[in-house]
Amino acid sequence: MRALLVLMLGAFVSQTTEYLPIGLLPQIAGDLQISHTRVGALVTGYAWIVVLTAIPFTLLTRHIDRRTLFLTLTGVITLSNGLAIFAHGYWTLALLRSFAALGHGAFWALLASYAVKIAPQMPPARATAWAFAGISAAIVGGIPLAAYVGQHLGWQAGFALFGLLGSLTLVLGYLWLPAMKLAPQSEATSTARRNWPLYAAAFTTLLVVSSHFNGYTYILPLLSELARLPVSDNSLLLLVFGASGILGTLLAGLLGKRSLQLAIAAATGIVVSQAIMLFSPELPMLAWLDMVIWGTAISALIIGLQSWVIELAPHNAEAASALYVTTFNLGIGGGALTGGAMLAHFGAGAVLWLGLAIGVAALASFFLATKLAARANA
Repeated sequence: MRALLVLMLGAFVSQTTEYLPIGLLPQIAGDLQISHTRVGALVTGYAWIVVLTAIPFTLLTRHIDRRTLFLTLTGVITLSNGLAIFAHGYWTLALLRSFAALGHGAFWALLASYAVKIAPQMPPARATAWAFAGISAAIVGGIPLAAYVGQHLGWQAGFALFGLLGSLTLVLGYLWLPAMKLAPQSEATSTARRNWPLYAAAFTTLLVVSSHFNGYTYILPLLSELARLPVSDNSLLLLVFGASGILGTLLAGLLGKRSLQLAIAAATGIVVSQAIMLFSPELPMLAWLDMVIWGTAISALIIGLQSWVIELAPHNAEAASALYVTTFNLGIGGGALTGGAMLAHFGAGAVLWLGLAIGVAALASFFLATKLAARANA
């Protein structure tokens, strides 16, 4: 169990690192005197590096012991966050984030299969949920905590904090994680070929994640401009968003054997939450309800999608996870890019309308994936 807790802590640090500019957006923009869109580009650039490196790095590192690889990749993220305290310019920060992003895809590709092998007595979906609870923890505590530290001590302190937490992960991982190598099976050394249901699931992942990050990357400006809530409420709103992720994680655990249905319900929640926010100018209190729905939905979605992908390629778990991580981060980068463009040129309301359109397309794409899966099993 303690090994799973190390994986959870590593996932917490890794995922929060990717999202840090979201929680620290006002402080980074103000200190470096840049626009919100350029801060959002720090998320986009990170995600696109993951897109380019996830599959090749996963395949290239298959021969490395899982414990060694976990510690190495966590060390890269930790070093990047720690050095950010010395970053006093935009491009220095962008370079450090690029360094951290290089191993991010391989990290997430190994996480699910490593968790399943560490806890063979658990159902695979439950072991995965334990490790991926770090994502919910990033939303629950990581982003609000970074926002709070950023407000009081500056954005560099927010990065440094996760450098310290990364160091703690390294120590615990060294003490508690078991050594483990992958079986040298030829079918596991490449991506799942001609698995059309898996490819359709990856396309669905791309759409629904794009819908989420189109708005979530700029959640603080949206809350300020649409709901007209004071900046002092930002940390609390993010905490409500994150705390709701606990509910999403619990739901994912209860519905672990129904990953597809869980993913569809969660994707619907993301679409509904963006629709609710459109009405927040008339009734600002809706923003608080919106944070509950949205936070619950995204935490459940992440676990639901990951479990669904593994179910579609049970003998190629790491390769399937690498494909999932690639499309997930393509969605992060694409969503952050489109949301930033809409915010800069058409305003906050346009960001949400685009997110809604992408979300509806994502819901429709679930049916394509299920039809292909039914045909493959026929």
